[in-house]
Amino acid sequence: MLLHLRKQDRSYNPSCPPFRRGSLVGFRLLIPVLAIFFLNLPQDLLFAQRDLGIPVRDAILWGAYAGPGKTGKMDTIYLSFGQYRAPLFLLAVNPDTGQMKQFDGPLSSEMGSWGFTIDQENRIYLGSYYSAHLLRFDPKTETWEDLGRPGGESESFICALTTAPDGKIWGGTFPSAKLFSFDPKTGETKNFGTMDETQFYCYPTAGKDGLIYCAIRFEKTDIVVFDPVKEEKTSLIPSQERRAGWLSLTKGEDEKIYAKLPSGKWFRIEEGKHLHEVLESEIPLKKRALPDGRAFSLIDHHTLRIENPLTKEEKDIPPRYEAAGSYIFVISTGPDGKIYGSSMLPLRLFVYDPQDQSLTNLGKASYANGEVYSMGSHEGRLFLCSYPEARLSVYDPKKPLDFGDRDNSNPRDLGPFGDLQYRPRTMIAGPHGKVYVGSYPDYGHLGGALCIYDPKKNEKRVYRHVVQNQSIASLAYIGKVDLLAGGSSIRGGTGTHAIEREARLILWDPKEEKKVFEIIPVPEAKTILSLATTVDGLVYGITDHGKVFVFDPEKREVRKIFDLGFKEPREISLQLGPDLRLYGLAKEAIFFIDPRNDEVSLVAQPPVPISSGMAILGQKIYFGSGANLYEFDIPLRSPCPVE
Repeated sequence: MLLHLRKQDRSYNPSCPPFRRGSLVGFRLLIPVLAIFFLNLPQDLLFAQRDLGIPVRDAILWGAYAGPGKTGKMDTIYLSFGQYRAPLFLLAVNPDTGQMKQFDGPLSSEMGSWGFTIDQENRIYLGSYYSAHLLRFDPKTETWEDLGRPGGESESFICALTTAPDGKIWGGTFPSAKLFSFDPKTGETKNFGTMDETQFYCYPTAGKDGLIYCAIRFEKTDIVVFDPVKEEKTSLIPSQERRAGWLSLTKGEDEKIYAKLPSGKWFRIEEGKHLHEVLESEIPLKKRALPDGRAFSLIDHHTLRIENPLTKEEKDIPPRYEAAGSYIFVISTGPDGKIYGSSMLPLRLFVYDPQDQSLTNLGKASYANGEVYSMGSHEGRLFLCSYPEARLSVYDPKKPLDFGDRDNSNPRDLGPFGDLQYRPRTMIAGPHGKVYVGSYPDYGHLGGALCIYDPKKNEKRVYRHVVQNQSIASLAYIGKVDLLAGGSSIRGGTGTHAIEREARLILWDPKEEKKVFEIIPVPEAKTILSLATTVDGLVYGITDHGKVFVFDPEKREVRKIFDLGFKEPREISLQLGPDLRLYGLAKEAIFFIDPRNDEVSLVAQPPVPISSGMAILGQKIYFGSGANLYEFDIPLRSPCPVE
């Protein structure tokens, strides 16, 4: 039995008899007895919880590389895949026959790789995440070796690998921007430490001159040249000229190193010291090709295409493999009474139909390949906003599936919001016929935004720095005053350092499209993870450090701050339930906040950790645990709240 104690709007159920104030004292005396009674009931009587299965089993394809086959000849194309909670794997493809063989990596903790290189003995090296191992695969014996963590235990990713002329393997890491080397002849590993004390990412490229050129990303980009003989490093970009964004290095067919700076300009590095500007058309870029000249590429991050430059003949080879399942990133209620969600890396839209209990992978829903970050339903359509580029797309469940960017495509890609927005964390669809998205900016940048899309006019507008130097992490609509509430995060794009100290709550006028109020609701909070509105028009928010606040938008004041009591509350996971309580998710708890008395109650401790959420449909809550979708029955015992 779940009990309400605070006066509530009787419009919830007019047929319910009113609860008399005079009986409240006696009722309160019953609470301890009732609590003990229900806590001792069998769990299957209190709630039902079901694992609905794994909606998406696709793996993320990180790259395609020409490499040695079993005979040592460079006659094989390797596809490097990542997956969730299972080892990374290589898919060896015969470009002539299309035959392929899957080689699973040796460590379940290492789920993918951003680095690929080959040593002088035709062995393949991968630099992994999430524990930054150096892995070696021998195509002749078809065996793996774990070469350890050359960057040290502090590192999570090996960003890139490169082979130097002397045969040594070099790699760079995240989050300490370290540089290391591995000697295949001796098995010796050397860690040369960080290449930049303030930045997070190091991407090395070995030059023909024996120097190691490191692209430093993303907040203050730089090129650091490391001399292995002297063990000295030199910065090529003056500190006052370093800019946020993407800086990349590439080795041309002439074996020289070329740099593309965040400005978009290209430079050739000369003598390891000077940057000489060149036109992109002047750069002899290496082509991804087999020794016989056949070029290969990835189409839509999924299909391997091989092209003969002489005959112009093209051959598409769809990868065939076995994967464990894709992580569920977000879940939402659709316009058709179904549950929709997105997998992460790769982005796939899925749907669960509670009527026939079917779970379907609908496939690609955006030109972005990361994940849908936020969803919202409006006028029979489901709007999706995805990472990267904060790309917007729209899906009509009544129409056939045919993804693209044409007028009749479904889902239809509507393009990015622009203005350096990248991670669209939260969405509200409907007020004033528009879609509102709160976002984090691109890598290396501060200044998220409130993004607005007008479906009737097909117009996008971006209001950046609505909270100066912060991002918009949560949204809620307050119908009573016709305003949007927005919760911020001091964090910016990936690879940045926050310069603000506390998250803020704003009120936004959707008619005038402007901010009308701002406040710090909870001291020391860095992010407002979730916002929800009660039927009385109060705004409840949950912060990253486990606080709950109650905000009155009419008086524009914070009424109360109290402890949530559960660790690791999940983002965008607070919603008004069918009994007018606010239901929420934490890693190990489903809970509710009763607006009548602001008490937080544990509803259930799921047998699995909750990693994503959430959707409420009828009396059911849906959430993700890793790659699995779960359904939970809200244990309502009475159709009427106690008033």
